[in-house]
Amino acid sequence: MLLAAPNPVRGSWRFSIFLAEVVGRQHQVMKKTMVTMLHYKFALAVLAALALLFFVHCPTSSAAKSYDNSAAACDGNDDTCPDSYSLTGESKCLHPSDFQHRVASFFDESILTLLRGTVDKVISNKDAKELVELLPLSDFVESSGYETDNKDRAQYTAPVAYAGLGLKELSTSNEERYNKLLQIREKIRSATESSLNLCPGLLKIDYTTIAQKTEGGAHRAHADNCVHYFDDKTKTAVCDPSRQHPYPKRVAASILYLNDPTDGNFNGGEFYFANRTHFGEVEDSGQVAVETGKMIYFTSGVENLHGALKVERGSSSEQNDDGTTIPRRLAIAMWYVFDQSLEEFVPTFQASAASEEEATSSLGGLKPRKVYDSNDPNAPKELFTLPIPDRIDISSLFQSVGAYLVSQQNKPMVGSWTISQYGEDTLHVLFKDHSAMFSLDFGVALIEATSHAKASVVVERHTDGSRAASLQYMLQESVLLHGLLDSFSKVILNESLGGAEEEYLGDEMEKARNTLPARRA
Repeated sequence: MLLAAPNPVRGSWRFSIFLAEVVGRQHQVMKKTMVTMLHYKFALAVLAALALLFFVHCPTSSAAKSYDNSAAACDGNDDTCPDSYSLTGESKCLHPSDFQHRVASFFDESILTLLRGTVDKVISNKDAKELVELLPLSDFVESSGYETDNKDRAQYTAPVAYAGLGLKELSTSNEERYNKLLQIREKIRSATESSLNLCPGLLKIDYTTIAQKTEGGAHRAHADNCVHYFDDKTKTAVCDPSRQHPYPKRVAASILYLNDPTDGNFNGGEFYFANRTHFGEVEDSGQVAVETGKMIYFTSGVENLHGALKVERGSSSEQNDDGTTIPRRLAIAMWYVFDQSLEEFVPTFQASAASEEEATSSLGGLKPRKVYDSNDPNAPKELFTLPIPDRIDISSLFQSVGAYLVSQQNKPMVGSWTISQYGEDTLHVLFKDHSAMFSLDFGVALIEATSHAKASVVVERHTDGSRAASLQYMLQESVLLHGLLDSFSKVILNESLGGAEEEYLGDEMEKARNTLPARRA
């Protein structure tokens, strides 16, 4: 009984009376049973030690200590985190172990309410409007989704009409926009951390994206750190241990609406929590209305299955803030971890759109080669650069390569690859396990132009920096790129190139093949 958690409301004098009674009873028992003096002294020593532990660890008052926001942020170590936190109704902030214990107790309905919620006006309408005005429709990159299912556990489901902008894309154009986002990003992180009652500085950002859903855009119910399915016996959502999720260490997430249906000319698009015991149906009170500046926060596991309802075209014929009439539901999505080694890299602003245009002009219309921050763990790895003969039309080659990749996207199995176009001349090829992808950038100026070619296609592998590409990805990447080089070779041969030119390009393709991890079958 003495080892039970002490009640901070009780005063230490009550414990002293209680302790005296225990000692008295112990004394009488020992006299009656003729326990030796040695054992008697030992028992008293144990009781004294317990009393000392109580007075060291138990607060003598129920009043919570105030927390000074200027104090150094804790790093996740219990010794550096403050004992109390005044931004929520709870008197003590949570360390990782406390938080994980709370998440594991989510079956208790009273606990689940502590693992999700909303916060109004995290940013002002003015700040949201200013950012939206700097987000033209054409800047967004087509994005992929999650492997989730209700019935077919082998089915791949990607969201429809969904695109995003990450820090990497945002850091290379429009410095004003990038700085605004970084300021808002920290406001969101801080609001999520305090809403979950975590100690200041504990929550690290794993990934940030500005998400855009256009007409038809929706997300099926999913968890953020495991692939779930509904158990046939219990009819309850559980994590599937046989399937690896790309981000198993995520602990929380947040979504902040940047516009509302009126500003974005849309209906629907509401975020929702799904019922984990009714095959992912939307909870009765689980929909969150789309309101500018409102943030939804939640933990990442099956306790908070979530998704987004379909975006539909609004009734207004007026233009959006960016001058279009296309329905656009915009939000900032962020995911969090405790592990500092997984924290998202924030690139410094590298180049303005104007300077890139100037460089392109100086290269005769070709694009300058990208330069990456050497400190960026997410920087892609170049696989190879393939020269494009001067007589080959780059647009035609782009279309031909794109058609080939689309024809291969269901090999070796359905949904193995997702092909998307970024801008006018870049293709992204994402593998189904999300461990890596590769990109093909057409029309990049060769570092050393030759008499045969001045332009090239640059092929790069991308990972999230925190883990290596899977072995399955590496094998299938090689298979696909060897096939791509065969297709490229056929295009060149159809142009009836001269001997020296054909030999030069043949040598370059052989060099490209040698960079791939698996040899040609």
